[in-house]
Amino acid sequence: MFLALFDSRGHILIRKNIQSKNKQSEKLLSGIDKILALESKRFGNMKNKCRLIGKIDGLAVVKGPGSFTALRIGIATANAIAFALGIPVVGILNGEQEEMIQCAKKKFKKCKKGEYAIPEYGMEPNIGKQKKRPKRLFVVSKRNKLF
Repeated sequence: MFLALFDSRGHILIRKNIQSKNKQSEKLLSGIDKILALESKRFGNMKNKCRLIGKIDGLAVVKGPGSFTALRIGIATANAIAFALGIPVVGILNGEQEEMIQCAKKKFKKCKKGEYAIPEYGMEPNIGKQKKRPKRLFVVSKRNKLF
């Protein structure tokens, strides 16, 4: 998982790579908190964390391709944060970092508040195995005659 805070010119202020095969939601939220804490420490104290959050103009989130669970967690988190802050969020395809930054910048110019990212899964979600149901035949009869 790649988290980064960019300035308006597309320069990375803070970057954090998080390796996680499990508990992605826990790692994502704590990773976001750590990035904000690191950036606010540069300015002196933790009170600046709230000011920093207020200065975020938009979010970009990878919308695919990727695993169903990772995309669902990342997109739901980004959409919730964008809704809470009243800022736009754009979905970008997974790719090289520089291409992703440029793509996000272009999309932000067209994006409006209230628009949300929608995932693009590589295949149909398969959350669980479908249970095979036995075939049942219901017979209604009257005096040994079928209807």
